[in-house]
Amino acid sequence: MDNNTEIADRLLTKDCYIVDFLPETVSKDSNGQIFDVEYYLLKSPKYHMIKDKFVCVILKLMCYCHIMILRKEWIDKPKPELIENAVAEIMANHSGTLNCLFPDENMLLIFDWDCLNLSIYNPPEKAQHLLEQIAFSEGLFWRKAII
Repeated sequence: MDNNTEIADRLLTKDCYIVDFLPETVSKDSNGQIFDVEYYLLKSPKYHMIKDKFVCVILKLMCYCHIMILRKEWIDKPKPELIENAVAEIMANHSGTLNCLFPDENMLLIFDWDCLNLSIYNPPEKAQHLLEQIAFSEGLFWRKAII
């Protein structure tokens, strides 16, 4: 296992925040239809809307922070097109994960195809403030994850 993968694995044990399409967690006893809505958004042409928002969050964040992404191997300072293509491929295939390591911030961002959120592990206070603003700019919400 290479050093970046070890760092990412360690960050997975730290506090997690999310950039989400919903303003708060849906309670388990809710009478709403969260799973129907998630399934619809992930399987319908509307997934492009979600993809675009998540790509913009990552692209905006990489304007401020050094980024590395894991595809088959770690790629340092990927081109913006690679970020968009990776997220689009993951969503179109309904399979996969994009790991984004921000080594200078000791922070990890994860995009999983079956989630309507981005998970951010160990964001320092400055990054939290920035991510809250970026999420808002994309019509998304920033909050601490409930595990």
